[in-house]
Amino acid sequence: MIRFVIPAYNEAENIPRLLADLAPVARNLGARVIFVDDGSTDGTAEVIREHARDLHFAIVTHTVNRGLGTAINTGIRAALGESSDDDAIVTLEADTTSDLDDLPKMMEKFDAGADIVLASVYAPGGEIIGVAGWRLAASKSVSNTFRYLGGLRQIHTLSSLYRVYRAGTLRRAADTYGYLLVREPGFAANVELLLKLYNAGATVTEVPTINDWRTRKGVSKMQLKPTVIAYGRLMAAHLVGRIQPPPVSPLAEATASFAVPRALPTAVEAAEAPPAAVAQAR
Repeated sequence: MIRFVIPAYNEAENIPRLLADLAPVARNLGARVIFVDDGSTDGTAEVIREHARDLHFAIVTHTVNRGLGTAINTGIRAALGESSDDDAIVTLEADTTSDLDDLPKMMEKFDAGADIVLASVYAPGGEIIGVAGWRLAASKSVSNTFRYLGGLRQIHTLSSLYRVYRAGTLRRAADTYGYLLVREPGFAANVELLLKLYNAGATVTEVPTINDWRTRKGVSKMQLKPTVIAYGRLMAAHLVGRIQPPPVSPLAEATASFAVPRALPTAVEAAEAPPAAVAQAR
């Protein structure tokens, strides 16, 4: 089964188009959609309920805004609580910039055995449109830096949110890191999570995507200074070995036991949202 995890903070303007695009895809796949309303003040949750109609969905609510990384952590754990190890968990942008036409290609690679499949704007054939020059340069710089430091030179885009994860891979990581699975609360969380899973033996691949920011409404939620500081913090953590799994852990044991890097399933642990989160399901 496929579960979409969609963090959303003040995305009421974008939700109608997102659901118009996503609903037929989700229904065709028999998928469930889990929204994480990250302390929105613009009625995002109400707009989701209004436009989701007969979609199989849930809303997990943060009472205050906690940041993208925390919302990803909450959404992943909610999805893991419902998922078998070979299920797919798809993280998706709420602002309509993730191209759902790429999902079949991503699922093909997932079904072929990849643990993580990324939609990559910097892979050959990919493109990002309508983004300020400074943001594009910053994004490329981050991806290139961590590609080389983290050993992911074959992957072109490391900071993207649009991904397909194997639930068993995430579950073993959650067993290992606990609520520090995603330590960074902001945009650096995408790179952090990818490095942790890759260092633990997960197989990673990508498909090119075209990310068109002209389709979205509203302004970006990313703040430059905190994001730069977060990436610096993440780089320091990686260089001193804090990204790698502890030497005695499900991830480290699996990595040591198998010659082919691949995150394999272990015991299931029920995933719970943090105490401040309230889940509303339909």
